[in-house]
Amino acid sequence: MILIAIPARLASTRLPNKPLADILGKTMIQRVYEQACAANLGEVVIACDGEEIANEAKKIGAKFVVTDPKLPSGTDRIYAALRALGGDFSVVVNLQGDLPDIDPQVIRAAANATLVHDCDIATVASRITNEAEINNPNVVKIARAENGQALYFSRCPIPHGNGDFLHHIGIYAYKKSALEKFVKLAPSMLERRESLEQLRALENGMKIFVEIVDAHPLSVDTREDLAAITKIITDKQ
Repeated sequence: MILIAIPARLASTRLPNKPLADILGKTMIQRVYEQACAANLGEVVIACDGEEIANEAKKIGAKFVVTDPKLPSGTDRIYAALRALGGDFSVVVNLQGDLPDIDPQVIRAAANATLVHDCDIATVASRITNEAEINNPNVVKIARAENGQALYFSRCPIPHGNGDFLHHIGIYAYKKSALEKFVKLAPSMLERRESLEQLRALENGMKIFVEIVDAHPLSVDTREDLAAITKIITDKQ
């Protein structure tokens, strides 16, 4: 069975109360939850950091788990939700709570890649078409081997030379045993240097498969992003 877990916390420095931000009459967390349900993969749970998001989950009829607000990362939060739920889940998808317009097919691509490839974790990426993104440190790039395995993630333009650059999309599908291993590992040197949690997995010999997809959802981190996603969703209606 597959579990989609959406970690959500209020304490965002750039966009306060981000999960509860209104986007055309729906909160951001509601929109992410609806996209997760539309992926039709299995159970969906919101891993909350407190009662405010839990109350919103109740309002929209979503399953939720209230986790310790002091947990250091979204990955720790989804693991806490997994332990609270129990259940015979073989794959746990960590779906970021700031992707309100993510295509359900992208969620399915990550989950399916974990099932069919030799890896511990699967994630997704799209080819960069806007050259400004190549040198943007907020856009995470991937060095990916021909067999799809991730070799490195960086905020710098990698790999050097002619060819495509890949824009990493922040969704991870963990085999259950891999998630259990990952959360017990200490933050690694490269993880701290790049501020990229997935490097902890690579530094500890875990395999990450990268599926290439066409759609790239906007991650909402600022008020400008919120305005942009509102326009995108409006244009689709």
